[in-house]
Amino acid sequence: MKNRPLVSIIMNCHNGEHFLKDSINSIINQSYKNWELIFWDNKSTDNSRKILKLYNDKRIKYYYSNRYNTLYKSRNLAIKKAKGKFISFLDTDDMWGREKLRKQVNFLKKKK
Repeated sequence: MKNRPLVSIIMNCHNGEHFLKDSINSIINQSYKNWELIFWDNKSTDNSRKILKLYNDKRIKYYYSNRYNTLYKSRNLAIKKAKGKFISFLDTDDMWGREKLRKQVNFLKKKK
């Protein structure tokens, strides 16, 4: 996997159920497959956890915060859980094109 470094995708979620399936599907459907999703549940009270648990994918890691934190702090806490060479962020109401990770990894590998 040396040619395919792990990308840690950080997704901070606080009651993000509305677009969550679309957002997660845009990760699942990436042409670049060597990724992990660090899903940081920032004390959601909606169905975000139930939606995430519909995905049976070992690359998806779920973490629940017992207290609400700012986006900045939540992202830093999630980064501590990441194992990838590269870090990428995706919000629960955003979606990626299918080639997004592949293009970014190829660019970063060339730049070293």
